[in-house]
Amino acid sequence: MSGPCTASFSLAPLGAVILAAQAIQEARAMGAEYEAVLAQARVREQQRLARRQERQAAQADRLAALQAQVESLERRVLRLASLLEQTPDLPLPPRGAAMEAWAAHVRQLEARLQGLEARVAASAGKAVRQALEAVGDSPDLDAILALYLARRQVERGEAEQAAWQATLERVLARLELPAGKALPARLEALAREVILAETPARAELLANELRLQVHRLAQDQAAARADAVLAASWRAQLPDEAPASLAALLGEVAAGLGRLDEATRRQVEELLAAASAEQARQEAKAASIVLEQSLKDLGYQVDEVSETLFMEGGILHFQRPGWEGYHVRLRANVKEKTFNFNVVRARQESAAEEEGAVRKRLDFIAEERWCAEFPRLLDTLAARGLKLEVTRRLEAGELPVQAVAPESLPHFEAGEQARPQAAPRAMDLPGKS
Repeated sequence: MSGPCTASFSLAPLGAVILAAQAIQEARAMGAEYEAVLAQARVREQQRLARRQERQAAQADRLAALQAQVESLERRVLRLASLLEQTPDLPLPPRGAAMEAWAAHVRQLEARLQGLEARVAASAGKAVRQALEAVGDSPDLDAILALYLARRQVERGEAEQAAWQATLERVLARLELPAGKALPARLEALAREVILAETPARAELLANELRLQVHRLAQDQAAARADAVLAASWRAQLPDEAPASLAALLGEVAAGLGRLDEATRRQVEELLAAASAEQARQEAKAASIVLEQSLKDLGYQVDEVSETLFMEGGILHFQRPGWEGYHVRLRANVKEKTFNFNVVRARQESAAEEEGAVRKRLDFIAEERWCAEFPRLLDTLAARGLKLEVTRRLEAGELPVQAVAPESLPHFEAGEQARPQAAPRAMDLPGKS
């Protein structure tokens, strides 16, 4: 084994040290066994996460159903307005997850659609009505073009129309449209202009514009997919207290129904940064509880562990009854995320006592004794979410035991019990009701 050693520390898996600290506090307060209380805490945490996921899933399902209905109604309004050669006037959809707002938006679109259907029924010819019925709620490119062709079939030869239809299909095939997804309104309108162009030259000019628009839309689609991935990741990280409207907005973007604007990006980044800082603070507090109680559970007498040990660093001393003047000094380096352990003792008054063979032998025994116990401490801490990995170690006796001023070491009463008799002060920890 080794003498002085350095170990890097990490709080993993995420949240495990907080659960361990909660169980320690509850076990102290109730006089119960730690392992039993920890098992109950884990069950409660799993139930809490499951309830949160169920609420999010139910809200997402309700919102998705309304938004799918909105998309279907908007496609039908756009097609009918195009038939009547009108500029479509669609109401802006609401933002956020207010179901009442989305339901009201559906009613607006239904009213708009009923008016357009009445006008088409009164003015459209038989061929147009048949083509419109063929398009249905989920048009593909062939059905859309068939609708346009029906209006001009008598004016143009079928061969010319078929040639332009093939050109449009090749251009529009570059788009990645999900099954049942309507062609974007601006491209649908441009495709209609190509079909209805008065001259081949005009049709070719419009086809070139269509190619450019398709290229730009493909770029937009790639950016939207990146936004969707990011929004899904952010939504999963949002704390419970995050605004419901923000979670709903991220859900829309993750589903491909919107984009992330700069204001939303800043809001989410600030919120997640604050949540991450608070999580780190709570985990640092919990880690202090775990470290102190773990040492006491192993039978050590311990200085009171500062709640800021894992945030600001510091020094901690502990010893076992019977070690006499020897202690283990733990020095926490937060920047490097390391603990440095070494055996120390109170400095003797005379040089003879400091340098004698007996003193050196006692120093060696003290280091050997601590090194034999160190692995058990590592295992106990790891089981409670505080993992240490030894990065540097020296053999016992390789360096002299450090002699320090007596007043820098704690004084434990003779026979003092390692386990506390009273419950410690309460600490607010996330997830504890």
